[in-house]
Amino acid sequence: MTNEQLEELRKIVLPVMRILKLINLEEEEKLKQIPLGLIRKNATRMHAVCRFNPGPKGYKKRIEDVKEVAIHPEALNEKWLHYARFLMFHEYLHAIGNIRHDSVFRELENLWPDEKAKSAGKEFGKYLRNRASKWFWTCPKCNKQHPRTRKSNGRYLCRKCKVTLIDSPVGQTHHAQ
Repeated sequence: MTNEQLEELRKIVLPVMRILKLINLEEEEKLKQIPLGLIRKNATRMHAVCRFNPGPKGYKKRIEDVKEVAIHPEALNEKWLHYARFLMFHEYLHAIGNIRHDSVFRELENLWPDEKAKSAGKEFGKYLRNRASKWFWTCPKCNKQHPRTRKSNGRYLCRKCKVTLIDSPVGQTHHAQ
């Protein structure tokens, strides 16, 4: 099912890139040949990646050098599909030679028509980190919770209150004192 979903994303994204005049017909055909894949499901910081075949240091990367475009499997869920389209667009911008996240890249990225999708990255990252968390580090004074995978064991303070954070397992609704 996921390969079909990835192909559907490609069928949506590439025509948009043609309409925006970012690629021509020849480049579109080359982009269609790039294998699509998934990054590991427990990744919390990476949402997608454009993997290149290794080459000499400092060489100009081309579409032919792309090994794979991979997207986080959670992005293929119905709630995040709008963001998955943007992720594929973002990775294809890398594939056509825009390697760095510089001002030129950001201008190209801003051409994507779905404004909501462009700003969904922060929310998606928060969703992934909350999903992976096993502990909440909670400030007893302001009650701000920080989802984490490890216990703090009293080593960390709340930035605002300067009070030691308390560990509570995810799912526990109150603190045992």
